[in-house]
Amino acid sequence: MIPRKVYSPEHKAYINSEFWKRVTDIQQLEHLMEPLRKKHILFSYLYPKTKALYNRIPLRKNGENSFGHPLNTILNLLRAGIKDEIVLCSALIHDYVEEQVDIYRDAHQINDKKNEGIRILDEQEKEIFLELEKELNTFCIIKKIDLKNAEKIIATTRLLTRHKRDFYYRSIITIFTHHNTEIKENAILVKLADRLHNILTIGSFNKGERNYQCFKNMFILNSVKRYLKNKHGKMIFADKTLNPLDKLFKKCAKATYNAFIEICYLSTAKGLQEITPVIQLALKKFALETEGMWEVTKLNKKEKHLMCLFQGVIRKYDYKLHHELSKFEKRTKNEIDYCKKYFVEYNFNEEQINAIIDYKDAFGMKEVIAYMLYDKDYSIEGFEYSGLFRKHKNP
Repeated sequence: MIPRKVYSPEHKAYINSEFWKRVTDIQQLEHLMEPLRKKHILFSYLYPKTKALYNRIPLRKNGENSFGHPLNTILNLLRAGIKDEIVLCSALIHDYVEEQVDIYRDAHQINDKKNEGIRILDEQEKEIFLELEKELNTFCIIKKIDLKNAEKIIATTRLLTRHKRDFYYRSIITIFTHHNTEIKENAILVKLADRLHNILTIGSFNKGERNYQCFKNMFILNSVKRYLKNKHGKMIFADKTLNPLDKLFKKCAKATYNAFIEICYLSTAKGLQEITPVIQLALKKFALETEGMWEVTKLNKKEKHLMCLFQGVIRKYDYKLHHELSKFEKRTKNEIDYCKKYFVEYNFNEEQINAIIDYKDAFGMKEVIAYMLYDKDYSIEGFEYSGLFRKHKNP
C-alpha cells in the first residue's frame, strides 16, 4: 500500500472516515499485490493458481475481470491494516473451491436444486479441498514451512466456502459458531472484506435484487455487531485506533449505507420526487414516537399511518433469506396494496409503486445501518439465528 500524504488534522479525519472505493483496473490491482508476492511465500505459491482459475471464469455482472474480486478483497484487508499471511492467503482463495465446483456443475449440466445434484457437487467439493490441501502441504514440506500455516488457510477457506446444500444464512451462522476463535475471526475479516467489495458493485444487480443484496450485508453486520458486543461489552469501539475487525465492520457498514442511498436515488428517479419527503418523515415518526428502530422486525396490523410500511421490513427480507418466498411475496403484496390506496390521487403506475416499495425499504434499512454504526448498544432483535446470542437491549 502506498502511504497517503496527510495535509492537515482535518484531512486526516477525512481519511479515517472516508468511504472506500473499489479498484477496477486489473493491472493496477496486480501491481498492488506484488509486495505480497515478494514477502509471503505461501501467497506467492497460491497467486498463479488462483489467477489461472479466474482466467477460466466469465466476467462479473458489471463487466469487470473476475480476478478483481479476490484482489479487491485483499486490498480491503490491507487498508484495514491486516498483514497476516494466513488471512491474506485465505482471502485470495476464499472462492477458489466454490468457483471450481460451479465450473464442474456447468460442464456436466448438473442441477444443483435437486438432491442428487447437490450430492454430486458435495463430493466434488470434498475432492477439490483434498487436492488443494495435499498440494499446499507438499509445498510447505518442500519449503520447510510450518504445516500449521497450511492447516489454518484450509480451515479458514472451508469456513468461508458455502456448501451447495446450505442456504446463505446457514453458511454465515457456521462462521460465527465455529469453535476455534482464531479461524473464526480470520473468516469474519475475509467475509467483511468480501462483502464490502460486492456491495460496491450494487449497480450491476437488477432492481429486484439490490435491496436483498444490501440486506445480506446487514445480516452479516448484525452478526458481527453482536459478536463484538459479546466480546467487548461496554468497551466496544472504545479504542481511539480501531483494530482491523472494527475498521472493516465500519467500512462495510458505510458501503452498505451508501448502497441503500444509491437505491433511493434510483427509485426517486422513477417520478417519486414529490412523495419522498412524506416517506422520510414517516420513518422519523416511526423511529421517534414508537422507538421503532428497536422494533424493526415487528408488525402492527392495525396501524394505518404511512409509518406502517417500516414495520417488519427486516422480517420481510428475513423471509427471503430463509427461502420462505411465499411469506416474502405476501408481505410485498400487502405493501403494494397499501401504497395504491394511500397514494391513490397520484395515479402511479406499477413501476412507480414498486419503486416506492424499493425506496422505503432502502431508506428504512439505511437507518438501521446508521444505528449499528453509532449506537454501541444497537443490534437487530428477532432474526432466527439470534438465539445464538444474548437477546436484550443493553441498559
